[in-house]
Amino acid sequence: MKIKSLVVCSVLACIFAACQSQKTVLNNYQDISFQPLDTTAVANFFNHKKQAQVLVEPGYYVWGLSVVQWEGKYHAYYARWKKEYEHKGWMTHCEIAHAVADAPQGPFEFVNVVLESKKQNGWDANNAHNPYAVVADGKIALYYIANDLGGLFQSSDTLVYPDQTWFDAHRMEVRDRQRIGVALANNPNGPFVRSEKVVVAPDDVLFKKIAVNPAVIYKDKQYKMIVKGDDLKHKKPFRIQLVGNADSPEGPFEFHPEPVYAKAQTEDATLWYDTILKKYFMVCHVMGKRDLALFSSTNGKAWQEDKRSVFMKKEFVLTDGTVWKPKRVERPFVLTDKNGQPIMIYVAVYDKNVNGNIAIPIQWNSQNK
Repeated sequence: MKIKSLVVCSVLACIFAACQSQKTVLNNYQDISFQPLDTTAVANFFNHKKQAQVLVEPGYYVWGLSVVQWEGKYHAYYARWKKEYEHKGWMTHCEIAHAVADAPQGPFEFVNVVLESKKQNGWDANNAHNPYAVVADGKIALYYIANDLGGLFQSSDTLVYPDQTWFDAHRMEVRDRQRIGVALANNPNGPFVRSEKVVVAPDDVLFKKIAVNPAVIYKDKQYKMIVKGDDLKHKKPFRIQLVGNADSPEGPFEFHPEPVYAKAQTEDATLWYDTILKKYFMVCHVMGKRDLALFSSTNGKAWQEDKRSVFMKKEFVLTDGTVWKPKRVERPFVLTDKNGQPIMIYVAVYDKNVNGNIAIPIQWNSQNK
């Protein structure tokens, strides 16, 4: 079995390298396609066995990742929590782990936990989720969300950490205390130093209740972030995404008042800038649809659905010709080449009580060369 896995990994690496060497640049995104997923990858996903294109862990739920390239290696930062907390544990018992690979499709090998699920003090004492890493000025800025529980429960000078019963009874209050922070490190292994203050919180002017799903790029000495919050125009939660800029990784971020898309609820953005096409791009989950949508912008403020409005369907074509349609496909992350052109998409997958991340190489068709 190990020999077979090594052969599969070697073949994938060769295919990916060949594709990279053959192509020049994309003139548009209209005709890109996705490499079929090997059937062994699906089997290993359900058996909690890592391989190229599959990041799973026995005993854990794994949900969403961000990948950066550093000195020839690929470093993945991903959310995980113990299965004993069930799927709902993402909001209260999650930590951010770090794994490394020689190729963008993996296999990624666990290195360390960079942000733990609980602390004894600070605004982010509870949870670490939604990792999004960016390399800027020789440092790694790892954005994440945590729960600011200040004022929700009684405590002495030393924090008395809530138990599971308390979290279950106060789940909606905890949900509305989700905030964005950043942790900085000089190398991928850390240590990551967390921000002492919240980086993004609801302002009750542009959005309310939550600040989550950060997607960040560093360009022209500025940090550009897409954030999800609740729309003030709706009494019940209605998720919108806004774009903001800051001169420092810790902010403050100044957000453009117009949502990226207002016709439906959106979340889980991944963001990049294509230097060939001179445009910003975003892939996100439009709630209620079985696909991941593509948006673009020339200035990073005014966004519209791209000509290729569907970047990827929430399904996988397999090497035997069948199609795998998991129950949930979310949290996309697009890795780009040195020109900012997409080469890999990672998505979080939930199916049959298994959570994990799947990586799919992006193929550039001949007419785009």
